[in-house]
Amino acid sequence: MRTTLYYFTGTGNSLACARAIAAGLGDADLVPISSLRGEERVRVLTERVGIVCPVYFYTLPLIVREFIPRLDLSGVRYAFLVATMGGLPGLAVLHGEELFKKAGGDLHAGFAVRMFANYIAEYNVRGEGAVRAMGRRMERRVKEIVPTVQAERCHLERGWPFDRLLSRAMFALLGRKFVETARTRDRLFTADPSCNRCGTCARVCPVENVRLVEGRPEWLGHCEQCFACIHFCPVAAIQIRGKRTRLRGRYHHPDVTVEDIAGQRRVS
Repeated sequence: MRTTLYYFTGTGNSLACARAIAAGLGDADLVPISSLRGEERVRVLTERVGIVCPVYFYTLPLIVREFIPRLDLSGVRYAFLVATMGGLPGLAVLHGEELFKKAGGDLHAGFAVRMFANYIAEYNVRGEGAVRAMGRRMERRVKEIVPTVQAERCHLERGWPFDRLLSRAMFALLGRKFVETARTRDRLFTADPSCNRCGTCARVCPVENVRLVEGRPEWLGHCEQCFACIHFCPVAAIQIRGKRTRLRGRYHHPDVTVEDIAGQRRVS
């Protein structure tokens, strides 16, 4: 059976995971969610549909939270969610269930895949050994996910009761504020004097939130907090005020390029 895989990614982790799942399923179309921002209703043309995206502050990215309820699921018989994360899966699967119900359907399977932690606003990224370990973990998880999806089994990884309780508390403390303020947090972004005016930041922004003024970036206040502009800058010139990011490393998935991230704005 053919599958449509919708994905959203900033550093490439979710795209790499989506590609691996698509290869395992063998008959799947990869569609970037960012390319469908202007569509009021998105008709799913396959009987099986999946969403692959990161976890942000114990929930799904805003663009994904807004996208799922716009899906026309009338022809879908099996839906699944794959949430990639560097920390905890939080309420991603539970929120996915709620969002699919808003779309008039059901979420039949939800998976959490641990990738590489890269939230540069709060901590440094780790070295190559951690990247290699991430790759091995992802391969193992994909080998578990693919047969579950092919068999169309119900499998919802909501977490243990204590984990859900903790995630609800942390979402109430941090996540809800993130949802309310994420898009204007780009007011803290700045380009330092090392900016070479290459324009990569504008190219990789999946929602066209970066414009260039005399070659230097300005942010427009509808940010998704994916940090693609920060991590893909070739000279690490983009900083977050008050977060000591000059001292921290940058990361993107080793198999994902600038062109791959820039391609999210169009359907291939």
